[in-house]
Amino acid sequence: MERATSEEPLAYRAVRGGLWVALSAYWTLAFGFVANILLTRMLAPEAFGTFALAMFFAQLFRIQTKLRLGYAFGQHPETTGESLGTYAVLEGAAALGGLVLMGMMVPVLRALGYGEQVVMAALVLSFAAFVEGIASIAGTLLEKGLRFGATSLYQSLVFPLSYLPAFWLALHGGGVWSLVAQTTVYSFLLLGLLVIARQGMPHLWRARWGFRRDLALSFLRFGGAAGLWLMAGTLFAQLDNFLIGTFVGVTVLGYYDRAYRIAQWPALVFNAVLARTVFYTYARLQGDRERLEKMMTMITWAIGMIASPLALAILLTAREIVLLLYGERWLPSVVFLQILIAFFVVRPHLEHAGVLLNATGKPGRAAVLQWIQVGVLGIAGVPLTLQWGALGTCGAVGLALAIGWVLAWFFLRRDLQLDGLQALELWRMAVVLLTAILLVLLLSDLLEPFSLDAWASAVLKFVGVFICFYAVMLAIDPSTMRERMMYLWTWARKR
Repeated sequence: MERATSEEPLAYRAVRGGLWVALSAYWTLAFGFVANILLTRMLAPEAFGTFALAMFFAQLFRIQTKLRLGYAFGQHPETTGESLGTYAVLEGAAALGGLVLMGMMVPVLRALGYGEQVVMAALVLSFAAFVEGIASIAGTLLEKGLRFGATSLYQSLVFPLSYLPAFWLALHGGGVWSLVAQTTVYSFLLLGLLVIARQGMPHLWRARWGFRRDLALSFLRFGGAAGLWLMAGTLFAQLDNFLIGTFVGVTVLGYYDRAYRIAQWPALVFNAVLARTVFYTYARLQGDRERLEKMMTMITWAIGMIASPLALAILLTAREIVLLLYGERWLPSVVFLQILIAFFVVRPHLEHAGVLLNATGKPGRAAVLQWIQVGVLGIAGVPLTLQWGALGTCGAVGLALAIGWVLAWFFLRRDLQLDGLQALELWRMAVVLLTAILLVLLLSDLLEPFSLDAWASAVLKFVGVFICFYAVMLAIDPSTMRERMMYLWTWARKR
């Protein structure tokens, strides 16, 4: 009882931070969702294809994400002038180094035959990444202190403002530069986090900052391993863009990019809402095996309860979604969406496994997991793309995710000595999904004679998927369902 009482402040701070992050994430997701629908209707597929290819190169040569020093600083137990000064110097140098490297690669990209618009967009996006990197120093400091409210509120306010120049340029024929402008303006607006950090943590700004070589080496070792994981994640998310943009063309890449964005919706449940708070909470609980495992079980269950039915709903309403959101000219995206979303149902769980391995001091294992997926995508992606175009790329993505899913739970059981409960959660979810698919297909057959329009068909299928999913889940294991729902209800009331 003493341990639970002593941890209550941390629990409440984590919950409060999670609520702020959730509110901010859902607001930015909702606004970005609507804004991108409007931009998609205003811009041609070539604009999105060019932007996706340029973003691949900007991220490829970005040094900061390869080191991931923020993870190292976040996991370091003390926040002093020396640790903060050491982290700030390393982070700033890494941000600048990425911009310099991108500038050096400009003539190389031109020599390889990439268009001038792709090359210049990549250079501007690299400059935006440099600015964002400077702002991330303050963001990491605030989040390490569990001050998620300040960062979340500020990001919620400035995110809509970043779209103003994007819409203006789109209305005036700006093409790909509309998308580049949004990313660049948002990066500059994030510099305001420096002011928030200075006002919210004045004692750290008054402290004597220093640079310790031994601490820098420690940050580089840990951050480098974590950075390998995140770099692999970035490559995995964008290597398919490179394959399609290089071997097929930017127009097809534009269709694929819009489908990929929709397929990411289930993963955003974890990335946008849980990942920021879960890492720091796992890091603090890594010495308490019982509570760590209980939290892992709850997170796995929560991800499945939201991401799984959402993925199924998207799979069954892919045509209606593309038609209603983007318009008829984007219908070539439907086939890509149907293939990708079938594989992406496991992606939130892979992201969760990576965060868990990093937070418990095993960043190297997380990096190995991601790099194996990148290797599978790269090795299988080239011949499959050359043979079947973007459809072949979709197949390579699915193969990489399937192999990653198997390896993730093997690593967790071996390195963290899990009792198999997490795997049981996923297998239970798989059974529920298959049963729900059969029920929804039966529902679709019953609705077929009524010739419903796109809106009515999409709404009925979406609602039907969630009802069938939760009904089957309750029927399979009613006691667990009630227990966890009561736990969440009690948790919310205490807040």
